[in-house]
Amino acid sequence: MPENSATLPVITGRQLLPQLLRLQSDPLAFIMEITRRHGGLVHFDLGITHAYLVCQSEAVKHILQDNHRNYSKDTLQYNALTAITGRGLLTSDGDTWLRNRRLEQPAFARPRLQMLDAVVVPAVQAMLQGWQPEMELDLDAAMMQVTLEVVGKALFGIDLSREAQTLTSAVLTCLDHIIYKARKQLVPPEWLPTPRNLRFRRALRTLDEAVYALIDARAGALQRGAAPGDDLLGMLLRARDPQSGQGMSRRELRDEVITLLIAGHETVASALTWTFYLLARHPQAWQTFQREVQTVLGGRLPVAADLPHLAYTGQVFDEALRLYPPAWLITRKALAADELGGQPIRAGALMIISPYAIHRQAAVWHDPEAFEPARFAPGEENLRPRFTYIPFGGGPRLCIGNQFALIEARLILAMVAQHFRPELPPDAEVIPDALVTIRPHGGLRMRLRAL
Repeated sequence: MPENSATLPVITGRQLLPQLLRLQSDPLAFIMEITRRHGGLVHFDLGITHAYLVCQSEAVKHILQDNHRNYSKDTLQYNALTAITGRGLLTSDGDTWLRNRRLEQPAFARPRLQMLDAVVVPAVQAMLQGWQPEMELDLDAAMMQVTLEVVGKALFGIDLSREAQTLTSAVLTCLDHIIYKARKQLVPPEWLPTPRNLRFRRALRTLDEAVYALIDARAGALQRGAAPGDDLLGMLLRARDPQSGQGMSRRELRDEVITLLIAGHETVASALTWTFYLLARHPQAWQTFQREVQTVLGGRLPVAADLPHLAYTGQVFDEALRLYPPAWLITRKALAADELGGQPIRAGALMIISPYAIHRQAAVWHDPEAFEPARFAPGEENLRPRFTYIPFGGGPRLCIGNQFALIEARLILAMVAQHFRPELPPDAEVIPDALVTIRPHGGLRMRLRAL
């Protein structure tokens, strides 16, 4: 890391105390205020605990890539998620993560992703059949359901069209419970049968029952001599430890399936929701986007091979990811003492990386609050330092499904633009809510205009 003689800004626990309510109620505004006032590297000295807000690209690169082995996911953020996902790919570390990453990587190989249109297109067609001109709907809920159907079919070979609404509701209930516990100082223990705890237990049971039924059905078919299938679940069921020869346990399979069901649809749904919101707020961008779709597709259904020609569509989605990155917060724990920009970092310190703040730095992005898809025109990314745009993280822990998400999202955007223009009601007040991902508070009501 380069040397930096500047004194690192320090915020003590006493200074932070008056801002706790704001931190809990509007963490996005809090993080932005801290970075604007103190810069991209700030030390929170809380006495026993030390935390660092890290929004400098070189420091982020150091944590996520250059010295990534020193920074684990043993943090409150990821440990809280284990209540839902267990120790799946999202929350695991070390040898367990490396083994599972290698096992799952073939499911996201480029040749397989080029066939993703065969799953996405029918799912979106079914969704659009239920849409009518002048209809008002919650676009956020619609994106949650269609992306869950896509990930279920593409990765696990199952049709979730009937269960999508039930499962997305269960996912959101579980994630809401995690956020509630993170934001409250005192919460009832999990074993206490409060209404909130009971809702969480029912929702988690819904997810568990669905996933275990999927695993057991496929495992039973294997025992009867059926082929395991070439989807991700088939790969996991076939996997054997090279030393022991043992396969993954039923619980390990459950953790990986639930992790990918949740991470593979909730994040993409969030990004699509904000994309439609931004397009509704910027008519000129919508016109350019819709004109490109018409010109390239000429009314036919899109395929993955069309995506290189839908360049502006990709720029629109990239810019939405910049302004509203689903993973707005990335945390790591320093396993050993380290140094960032010439500043010492204590062992055990919590490192807080905010893509939301990084993507809005005025030193990197001209007029950073503005929606400008041209920022992602060909060649533009070469003008920015690395790790100033990290919607999928970075380094070895880069999201395994990043290309899956990009292909899926652009296909969905193009298909919707062939039939409807979602518009915001005149009195719409859309407030970003920093949950596990950034979601519009109360959903996103939009009216469908026929083209």
